[in-house]
Amino acid sequence: MPDSIIPLRSWNAEVVGGKYLQEMAHSFDDARYRKRQLVENKFSVLKRKFGADLKARLFSIQKKEITGKMIVCNIYRFLLLL
Repeated sequence: MPDSIIPLRSWNAEVVGGKYLQEMAHSFDDARYRKRQLVENKFSVLKRKFGADLKARLFSIQKKEITGKMIVCNIYRFLLLL
């Protein structure tokens, strides 16, 4: 069963109601959630720079198109850091 990595609405809440909410609050992994934020940010940048839609129809070619966009995005970022 996959783990839920959704943070609580109030980060500094001392009392959390409900058995499952208490369990979720106790087992929340902050470092893992931050990694998810980095991945979501990377996808957001990729979509804003190079578009969210794909031109290919076949799934295998869609994967190649996404890989190409990621390579171009990484090269673009590398050139900005120079």
